[in-house]
Amino acid sequence: MALINFNLPKSRRFNYRPVYYDERKERLEEMKTRAKAELEAEKKESGYVGGLQRGFLTERRVNSKRGHLAFEKKSTLRFLIILLALLGIFYLWQPEIFMAFWRIK
Repeated sequence: MALINFNLPKSRRFNYRPVYYDERKERLEEMKTRAKAELEAEKKESGYVGGLQRGFLTERRVNSKRGHLAFEKKSTLRFLIILLALLGIFYLWQPEIFMAFWRIK
């Protein structure tokens, strides 16, 4: 009976106290959770289901075309300005050849 020992030692408890406490980080996390909760509440109020909404793709396509047309107009204008500048530089550099090319007397 001496071989069985029922008096087992108790395990030591781990008591950890953080050395550094970042109050700013905790406030930031709290603000994030509050903002997420507000967004969720707003989505529920507006009836937003999630995913694509009706007319979203059409609106995006129209906006894309408008942007593309504006870019085309700007690039055409830029091309004409550069072309005129190059012709002016060529005229100042070689006026005889320029006049002969355009047959200007």
